[in-house]
Amino acid sequence: MQAVSHVEFEGRLKTGAGAPRSGGGLIRLAVVGACALMLSACVSAKEQRAMDLGQCADFGFQPGTDAFAQCMMDVSQQREMMQQNRLLAQQAQLAARNREEESRRDLYRALSLQRTGDKNFPVCGASSAGGLDARNGTWYGPNCRAK
Repeated sequence: MQAVSHVEFEGRLKTGAGAPRSGGGLIRLAVVGACALMLSACVSAKEQRAMDLGQCADFGFQPGTDAFAQCMMDVSQQREMMQQNRLLAQQAQLAARNREEESRRDLYRALSLQRTGDKNFPVCGASSAGGLDARNGTWYGPNCRAK
């Protein structure tokens, strides 16, 4: 899922009764909407709805019109997309961290095995900053040897 830019958001807004006539109002709606979305985690659903109502009214949409309803739906959809994008970004960061950690563990395993028998390195144990290689039952770490 991709983030919706303010230009795309503007393109989705429909004009109608009560809609502002200038394009600047639509840009302002998108900017204020993005700011409101960032603050939405700090307010209750009732407060969020009141802020959305105020937002659409401030941009010249008249309550009870199709344009006002469209504005409310667009603000809500944009908030949901922002939340989904945040979740996807968090998941991507977690996946990247997991890949990095797995690569680091693979490197430590390989180095520890290469150092097997090298008396310059201590034997890896539970306190080594690596882990237990379940495949061969040996400990591994960045600065130690497997056996």
